[in-house]
Amino acid sequence: MEDDTQQRYLAAKRTVDDRALNRPVLDALTPELGSAGHIVEVGAGIGTMLQRLVEWDRLRVTDDVTYTLVDVDRQSLATATRRLPAWARDRGWGVASDGTADRTPTGSGDGYEPIETIHLDTGRGTLTVRAVPADAVAFLATGEPDVVIGCAFLDLLREPAVDDLFSRLPTGCVCYFPITFDGGTVFEPPASPGFDELVTERYHEDMRRRADPGDPHAGRRLLSRAARDHELLAAGASDWVVAPGLDGAAPDAYPGDEAFFLRHIVRTVHGALADDPAVDDAAVDAWVERRLDDIDAGRLVYLAHQLDVLLRVGRD
Repeated sequence: MEDDTQQRYLAAKRTVDDRALNRPVLDALTPELGSAGHIVEVGAGIGTMLQRLVEWDRLRVTDDVTYTLVDVDRQSLATATRRLPAWARDRGWGVASDGTADRTPTGSGDGYEPIETIHLDTGRGTLTVRAVPADAVAFLATGEPDVVIGCAFLDLLREPAVDDLFSRLPTGCVCYFPITFDGGTVFEPPASPGFDELVTERYHEDMRRRADPGDPHAGRRLLSRAARDHELLAAGASDWVVAPGLDGAAPDAYPGDEAFFLRHIVRTVHGALADDPAVDDAAVDAWVERRLDDIDAGRLVYLAHQLDVLLRVGRD
């Protein structure tokens, strides 16, 4: 497990996302991936979505496919390029990097320099993985991907930035935006009557007002956009549900590294409220300590409401 907090968080949430992802939406995505020559994942992190799509038999590499990981966080991309070769070898795939594969893979021609390019020989085709540090919206202006994936991504952007992103995409491009937050945050059991609700209300407000803004209702806005301006292919709920005892864990324990995931969420809420004049700092500190104690005792339950949306850009 990576020592860095952000990379460890991204790895820890793999099991949380696995439970949450809407399977009918994934079913609708699968044939689109089968005909894609170039897939771009924005906000790709450490590459867990790519691994999942392969492991769940959604991305079946039977020809040459380029999968570009795009993220502004170079450290996460570097972690991805360290993790993926060992994962591929465990699957019995051949691994080469930086143009040393036997076959020349399909190039994207986007002009961005990847920190590393890895060629994975599946025995049926070549999966070329490019790790590109870049702003997602700027990168999408440089090429014409067949499929764009952004997991837990659009809720990090204001609506004008989402407009800009869609304006860069070619007609016919398929977009899969799973785990898009849609305004529901719940911590149980109650820590302080009324104060839990204030914490979540101000947390959502912080998404609207902070310098690096987000949208607490991005999921419903995306769904509306898809139905209005594009071809909506599939949609469904993908709520995070984290609780002790899930997936075979002990009744007072969390699966995998999900206790770390929960601590990261609680500290994220703490940071969001740190400069909020609407809440008392001492009360927030006490709430955080109570929630961390709840995690240590294996009693905290956390819910977040999200949507998965699959669409095709443009209308017939």
